[in-house]
Amino acid sequence: MGDRYYLDVKCPKCGYVEHDVYYAPTCGINNWVCPKCETVVDLGEYSGISYEDASNLDIIQTMVDKVRK
Repeated sequence: MGDRYYLDVKCPKCGYVEHDVYYAPTCGINNWVCPKCETVVDLGEYSGISYEDASNLDIIQTMVDKVRK
């Protein structure tokens, strides 16, 4: 089991934004479907957080620290 995330996702096709999209790659929750245009978004690709990263909190914290700088 790994970490879970709540993301703000903007549809690349229509621009619709949804807040608090649940992403849990180690549990198989990897995609989001835009409710307006039905575009499927790969949340790992969108967020940059892979299955391996989600399984290791230290790597995620390093990524967050880099973004905050």
